[in-house]
Amino acid sequence: MAESMTRGLIWSKSVSRWNVRAFKPAPRRALTRFYNGCFKPLGLTAEQFSLLVGIGAAHGASVVDLATSAGVDAATLSRGVQALQRRGLVQGEGGRGRAGKRLSLPLSGLSLMTDALPVWERAKASLSHRLSEATLLATRQAMRDLADAAAKAGRGPPHPGHHAR
Repeated sequence: MAESMTRGLIWSKSVSRWNVRAFKPAPRRALTRFYNGCFKPLGLTAEQFSLLVGIGAAHGASVVDLATSAGVDAATLSRGVQALQRRGLVQGEGGRGRAGKRLSLPLSGLSLMTDALPVWERAKASLSHRLSEATLLATRQAMRDLADAAAKAGRGPPHPGHHAR
């Protein structure tokens, strides 16, 4: 189980670098459709995959904790969590409401996340393969620059491993 949690943390950091929300609306929709198509055989959407990874990495986090770390609205995230709970893929224990209830993955959620990780890896590799190395490097640099600009404006933490100029 500890190995699964460690793996979840590693995947969570990797998934966050490819966060669909980081793109403009039209490309974001296309990217979401692409990932949704990849996850469809597992009965999962890209958003649900992200939630499973986030909950698996932050075992015991609340909906508010997850929403804050992902930079999304807690009410929207809560609806996604509730859908996963109805399927028995997420458990909520303890307090009440979005800030009190602590989330975790039962074996069924952990198993689905584990099955979905290689699907996500293949999908990510497929996208990377279709882009030139120069485009990938430029995109990654643009994302780091955007994160740095937001941090300097007081809207988020600086990107790890990227030094201020």
